[in-house]
Amino acid sequence: FREHPGAIRLAAVCDTNPAAARARAADMGLPESAVYTDPMKMLRDAPIDAVDLCTTHASHAELTVAAAHAGKHVLVEKPMACSMAECRAMIDAHAKAGTTLMVAQMQRFEPRYVALKRLIDSGQIGRINAVRLDAMQNLRAYMPPGHWLYDGKIAGGGIVISVMIHRIDLLRYLVGDVRSVAGVCRTVDPQAFINGAEDFAAGTLEFENGAIGDLFGTYFGPTCPYGESFTLFADKATLHAIPPIGTYNTEASISHLDNTRSDLKDKWGDVYGNWQSISPEQAGLSSSTGFSNQLLRCADGCRTGERPITDGRDNIRSMAVVFALYESSRRGGAPVQLDSL
Repeated sequence: FREHPGAIRLAAVCDTNPAAARARAADMGLPESAVYTDPMKMLRDAPIDAVDLCTTHASHAELTVAAAHAGKHVLVEKPMACSMAECRAMIDAHAKAGTTLMVAQMQRFEPRYVALKRLIDSGQIGRINAVRLDAMQNLRAYMPPGHWLYDGKIAGGGIVISVMIHRIDLLRYLVGDVRSVAGVCRTVDPQAFINGAEDFAAGTLEFENGAIGDLFGTYFGPTCPYGESFTLFADKATLHAIPPIGTYNTEASISHLDNTRSDLKDKWGDVYGNWQSISPEQAGLSSSTGFSNQLLRCADGCRTGERPITDGRDNIRSMAVVFALYESSRRGGAPVQLDSL
């Protein structure tokens, strides 16, 4: 909002914690009249066109549908919702209202990933045959005990729905839709992770185009650095991306690895000597950050009616991968076809 005040303006703030709402409003220079603690009152009374919904996962569906009924556009944080039924209700409500429903999958708007998408679509690296995905965190390192992210009823699950959804959605964007999922989820620490929130998950993917994939995630990695990485294996190149620890900046590259050992380059030059960094693609983007770009794209969609690339009708297919993985785990790891959900 600060970067692009001419394109989008923050007009009201709502939080059930009055002190938090006032602090954010003051930080943005808004008057006391712009502060709300009841979201329904804000939807009814505030002079707004759209809502940037950053609440707990279990409230996404209710508030998104309420916004549609009030005629407001919505940018809802990932994950879209906690069930396929909720996702469908959100889509239906905004379709009937004629309003925009966009899901905040900000990684699709990161300049390096936009460049990666264009490289893949150009055909230069050939067909993508396989993918790997990792999402590794130690939730205890930055969220206190009892935080809602540990609670499967409020978060909708654990590591899969809260973190792995980022890379699942990004891989759908880069590779294509997923046909089937098989996997297992485990709650290793039931004292911390409650109501079905998993702290470990592993699975396999089969894409519609024939590519295969595997994924792994953990919320319980003592001394484990934050990491969301993926690798794409194509006919002519390997694409590897690892965000720097502690940031959302992305470093995507072709076989990217920082290794300067001359003996490896001498013996394995075809592997260790030909890395090429992918430069960020700014064409069509207004910011160097995915967060700002997605907000601006949402604003454009609200004005023009143009469908965002992460609208509800698209993102429900990313959520289907999440729910298929959970269903497969309940079935003992049996594959689940996404079109059955």
